[in-house]
Amino acid sequence: MSTTTRLDSQINNAAYLSAVILFVFTVVSMFGVYDAPAGSTAAEKVAWLNSNTSAFVLSWVTQIIQVFTLTIIFAAACWKVFSVNPLAAVTGGIILMLGTMAILITKGTELWIVPLAAQDLAAGSSSQEPGLTLLSINSQSYPYSLTTYFDYLGLWLWSVTGLLVARPLFRFSTSAKVAAISLGLFGVIYPAFYGLLIAGVIPLKDITHYSTFMLLAWIAAFAIGIYCRGESKTGA
Repeated sequence: MSTTTRLDSQINNAAYLSAVILFVFTVVSMFGVYDAPAGSTAAEKVAWLNSNTSAFVLSWVTQIIQVFTLTIIFAAACWKVFSVNPLAAVTGGIILMLGTMAILITKGTELWIVPLAAQDLAAGSSSQEPGLTLLSINSQSYPYSLTTYFDYLGLWLWSVTGLLVARPLFRFSTSAKVAAISLGLFGVIYPAFYGLLIAGVIPLKDITHYSTFMLLAWIAAFAIGIYCRGESKTGA
């Protein structure tokens, strides 16, 4: 078995396993807690965070696991289209990594800054003002906070990767075609969504109602996992 064939087999297995893990942790994440109840004051948020630290941290850990599994799966898609369109594969892979880094920054700040700032504020330290500022800019309650910005930036970069690999991916099996269509739609809809948001057509308070199309990325990921599973069986 050549090195390339062995690598292809390992990528197939990694993508399929990642799809399974992604499914499990996506279900688990539906029961997670990611911020204090809407409308909470700063003092109420600090109290909530200190009372729910374990659940809060575990919830964000599930988010990070989803990011890593999605990255592995989309990287596998880039690898698969390399033989058809090397430039799209390499460019898509680079942009994918940049998007992943952006998303991990926001997940990391939620895990590190938010719980520690809440503990510091509850202890009555002298750094009350910086702590309150950090809680504000690292909050899921505001669609224009620092964390949500990095989330949307990372997803936008992922949508660019989807556009790059969608067409060459469409040349493969049925499951790969499903992934290609989902990635293509995600790559087209997301920039349009972002533009409508900035233009004020979509109100900030309604942003979550319009962002369900992000599920297209999950559909694509599961389809790629199925495709890689089929490739693994064929190779075996």
